[in-house]
Amino acid sequence: MYPAFIIAVGIWMAAILDGIVAQNRDLAQMYESRLKQLQLVQLAENLEQYIRERGATPASVAALSASAGFEHTRALADNWQGYAVSPTLTDSVWQYSRMVLFSNDPKGGTTVAAYLAANACGSGGYDTASSWCGAKSSQWYRRETKERYTEQLSTQRARMNRLAQKLADYYSNNGKYPDQNAAAVALTADSIQSFASLAGYAGSAGACGGTYAHMGVLVDCADMFDLWGGPVGYQFVSSKGVVLIAESPIFNSSGSRVVVAVDLDNSQL
Repeated sequence: MYPAFIIAVGIWMAAILDGIVAQNRDLAQMYESRLKQLQLVQLAENLEQYIRERGATPASVAALSASAGFEHTRALADNWQGYAVSPTLTDSVWQYSRMVLFSNDPKGGTTVAAYLAANACGSGGYDTASSWCGAKSSQWYRRETKERYTEQLSTQRARMNRLAQKLADYYSNNGKYPDQNAAAVALTADSIQSFASLAGYAGSAGACGGTYAHMGVLVDCADMFDLWGGPVGYQFVSSKGVVLIAESPIFNSSGSRVVVAVDLDNSQL
């Protein structure tokens, strides 16, 4: 009787221990999954910040971590994650690219390539589909460059309107627009020069700081460089007409670069 009782108690205790182990295992898996989700969210936030600062997506998570100011993202990368940037896609309005970041349990046997080739909201992989969604069983983040094209172009126009107001004030005071370069050489009709060179700044947009002046017009880095780090052009048409020009890195569906321009024309006055 006693051996049978001991065996029964042993089985009962083993069952309890198995249950405890199973609960702890499930709890550990839940915490692990939650940690991976938080890592993905933090990494996506850093990718957004990188895009806002650089105007482009990094080629890889490793490239993000190697960039100045983003070294801390090394701690967020792990083998659950996949990342890819599509080649150029085209819709009825824009040319754009799609960035995809996802976290998927590798024990499920789904490779990065297989994950990206599937599509939970349409047909075609991430690099061809007009609309793409990650698997419902995973955490994923998608960013298409076209999502903020309108916002970027509007922001750049607002920046150039501020410079245009400074030039309009100069015209009101002098009866002409600035008509010389930094060396005080007269500008020819329809000549285009960067406003940075006119103001005597020879550095890059990233290194720019402070205030400069051209013929008494005070300008800063946002006046001399566009939202994407390119130079703002000053086209001198005549003493009564000038054009400000910024060439964006945005292309429409036909492949033409989108140009932001502000025309100041007082020739009818």
